[in-house]
Amino acid sequence: MKSFALFLVAACGIAGAECTPSRLDSQQTLAKFQELDRQAQTAFDSGRFAESAQLYRQAACLVPKSARALFGLGGAEAAASNFPAARSAFEKASALLPENSMPLAMLVRVNVAMHDLSKLKETLRSAAARFPRDAELHSGVARFLAENQLLDLALAESLRAEQTGAIDNTSVVALAVLENTVGAYHDAIDHAKAIEKQTGLDAQVKASAAGIAGLSYASLGHKDEAERYLKMAIDLAPAQDNSYLALAYFYEKGQRFNDAAAILKQGRERSANPDNFILPLGNNLVWAEQFQAGVDVLNELIAKKPEAAEAYIRLAEAYRKMGHPELESQALGKLARVKPDYPMIHVLAAQAMLTMDPVDYPKVLTELAVAEKTAPNDPDVFYLRGKALAATKRFREAVVALKRATELRPTDPNTYYQLGLTYQKMGETAAAHETLERLRYIRQISAAP
Repeated sequence: MKSFALFLVAACGIAGAECTPSRLDSQQTLAKFQELDRQAQTAFDSGRFAESAQLYRQAACLVPKSARALFGLGGAEAAASNFPAARSAFEKASALLPENSMPLAMLVRVNVAMHDLSKLKETLRSAAARFPRDAELHSGVARFLAENQLLDLALAESLRAEQTGAIDNTSVVALAVLENTVGAYHDAIDHAKAIEKQTGLDAQVKASAAGIAGLSYASLGHKDEAERYLKMAIDLAPAQDNSYLALAYFYEKGQRFNDAAAILKQGRERSANPDNFILPLGNNLVWAEQFQAGVDVLNELIAKKPEAAEAYIRLAEAYRKMGHPELESQALGKLARVKPDYPMIHVLAAQAMLTMDPVDYPKVLTELAVAEKTAPNDPDVFYLRGKALAATKRFREAVVALKRATELRPTDPNTYYQLGLTYQKMGETAAAHETLERLRYIRQISAAP
């Protein structure tokens, strides 16, 4: 015990100016250090991070080469969001513990918290050089980096983990997820299929692998293989929500809305969290023109989650396509009350009001004036304003609004058509002819293969 205490006080790790010289002998030093360590840990466990850091700092002054004190100090400073001090402590702990990867793992977290990409890369290079065979370190760091959307760095760490030869199947799936996310689809498929083909593995792990293979095939445009693997994921783990949602999204992108709705209904019936399926199911029912079924599902969601903004948007769309502009306007009015700052609510409200009979044009223009304040470069604001102004025979103002809409969205045929009609109503046949010629050209370009 005495020799251990003598080792602890052998050299300085904390700057001498920060520490008061100790008059304790080696045995007293050890006892005091242990007391400070216990107090610091208790303070940390109770959430008193600043106090914990102060106690660990005293312990590190008392025993400057204690990696335990420095590591504890780093953790307390990090928990207190004092990241520069945390980094300093972890760097010193790492130097004292060259065979231990934990200080470097914590340095990764601190550098991410500080948004210091240069230091982060330096730490990752150090980890790669010092611990090239530590699969647990590199896979753990990869997961953390992925959670923080540092995908390229996460992929590099996952590949380092794979190169150790000791990576587990869950980490291989995580690697495939990263590869799919960054666009390395062929690599993602290879890793995912290697997992899916293994026997004796947990069904959920195999299902996740099959799902990633399906998504990667979909991104490559291999629709048949994508559908096969996404269905396989459901067969392997029928209670896993993500498999149904992924297949439904695949169908949705292919505008197979009825198929998407059917698989979402199936997933909802089997799920432990059926509410996860309500919004995508309602969306796809509306897009599949199963309007009443979609309305019922969306109203169910709104009753459970009144803050679900997208539900009101889709509900308004359903009512519009069903020919119920009053109900469309009511749905958007409810959204405005629930989410008054929701983007484009005023444009949508104006759009709905223009389909009503009679149209309250002053109210439409008021809604669009509010919309312009939040989205001054939205072409829909000016297109709808032009329609409203033209309908009230304010043709010159309508032309100004519609021309602005064409500047913001120069390939929209609807705007040119409305502008051409406005010129005709004004008797400006040359301008009308020029605008309608432009419309014909845009339609030809759009129809070209």
